Amino acid sequence: MIKKHYPLILIITMLLIATLACSLGGKKSPKLGETYRSEAGGYSLQQVPGYDFEEFWGMTMMSPTDADERFGPMIMAYGLPNDDNLSLQGLMDEMTQQDDEVSAEYSKPKKTKVGGVEGLLVEFKGIEDGQKLKGKLFVALPYPEQTFYMTVLSPEDRWKEIEPIYDAVLKSVSFFEADLTDLDFDLEDFEFDLEDFEFEEEIEGFDETLEDILVPSTQVIRQWAVLAEASSEYSSDDYSALQATGAPDVDYCEENPLAWAPLSGDTEEYLVLYYDVPVIPTELVIIQSHNPSQVVEIQFIDTDGETWTLWYGEPERISTCPDEWTHTIELDEVFYTDTVVIWVDQSVLGLGWAEIDAVELVGYPMGSTSTTVQEEPEVQIPSLLDIPENFSGLMAGPVYQGYASIVIGETKEADLDRIMTIAGRESTDSWKPRESHKQTYLYDMPWSGMTAYISVTVDGVVYKKNVTSGKYPDDYALPTVNNENYEILKGIYDRDKVIPYEVMANLLQSPGFIREQWLREDDGKIVSTYFWHSADGYVLSGIFYDGLLTGMAGLSYYQP
Repeated sequence: MIKKHYPLILIITMLLIATLACSLGGKKSPKLGETYRSEAGGYSLQQVPGYDFEEFWGMTMMSPTDADERFGPMIMAYGLPNDDNLSLQGLMDEMTQQDDEVSAEYSKPKKTKVGGVEGLLVEFKGIEDGQKLKGKLFVALPYPEQTFYMTVLSPEDRWKEIEPIYDAVLKSVSFFEADLTDLDFDLEDFEFDLEDFEFEEEIEGFDETLEDILVPSTQVIRQWAVLAEASSEYSSDDYSALQATGAPDVDYCEENPLAWAPLSGDTEEYLVLYYDVPVIPTELVIIQSHNPSQVVEIQFIDTDGETWTLWYGEPERISTCPDEWTHTIELDEVFYTDTVVIWVDQSVLGLGWAEIDAVELVGYPMGSTSTTVQEEPEVQIPSLLDIPENFSGLMAGPVYQGYASIVIGETKEADLDRIMTIAGRESTDSWKPRESHKQTYLYDMPWSGMTAYISVTVDGVVYKKNVTSGKYPDDYALPTVNNENYEILKGIYDRDKVIPYEVMANLLQSPGFIREQWLREDDGKIVSTYFWHSADGYVLSGIFYDGLLTGMAGLSYYQP
């Protein structure tokens, strides 16, 4: 059973599920960046430059790249329907009521106006697992049927750093009426016990289960360099290029002979690293142990000898040291690599020697643990597993099959009625969720009270499809939706930092119910949300970006 906990533990747990999806780097600053508009939450706010940012059904989460997964610093805002018709004080009371298992102290609520709406603001502090924590919580009722919460959680020793940033973000908030067709979660969805997320002990039978659902050639592998050379090195032993091979072994920010350092501290240099297994790269992690980051370019050399540039930029002063700089890789053209080249320029900032302790290469192997290069390898990411097609009940019927077969970014407006096999009707809502929006068509789904919403652009192409919030197929029940399989999925994510849709569908032995799918304008990614239901009311869901679940906030197991 999943326990329900409130106050500080609720805040901690909600923040806990926001695993970092990609590393943006950069210096923390209260100066804010671009505005993000949460249509499902009914609010907009400015993002913090250099912070990791995630959005999830009316929630937005921001954190510095070196944040602790459990304790932050993290800032989160979320808009929800006021289903219980709570007053402003009722909202605050619900969030700050004491829990027997958590010792938290809350200040007296202070009336605070944000975005022209008067709300309540409290500060809180407490201890969780020996960690002293501080935070703030703001609640408001922008509209009688709409609530807004914005909270920050931080280790006490980083509070001075995060508090002014939270205050600046809160000041940037503005409100509008939420589009509840986009809102598909309830606060209780996230009332997990912290124990649900802590798997320090080995899961019994875990390896055997993984062998059943994954084939060795399609698992993501992580590897440290086995050989290295450089344009120069401080000596042939200490500070040599070979010191950058293997796992990191420098614990502190310091000049250390266990890391590579160039001969001089004011030159432009390069470090070449070699790995055992050629992979299709998905991630690169650079551990810099002194004077980060003076890296100016990162290259891959593929197995055909061609050079690919992953990143380039200017040297930048950062406060984190040692620094774990993670680059998430999305390839336009697939290749295999076992060689990484890192360029540093020490002549710009005048910091002195840049030292690199280790570099981790992550990716899909060719299909064996040998470094032998296959001739003319397949230039595509392995398909992993075939997607199940065992639709049942009304999901096997023509209306849902039509809805499921609509291709985001391709299906034409003129073809919708034919594909859906029923006639749709135009929305009477004049609201435009994006500048290119033309019209939303409504189709009655075969389940009681459920409607499909299909939105098209001015060019007559579908860019989004979703169904009524809070409605579920009443004839969809899977024996595979259970806590055991949730733990397996979390184990896969903890190991690989990604869950392909095919893997989740095969583990749960069902293609899943597609609740929402849409095309992001900023980067062209297709975001898909799938639900799998059990007979006793539990739900496993996943949010996939171009078919990959890349953040723990996208994996949920709960009972509506």
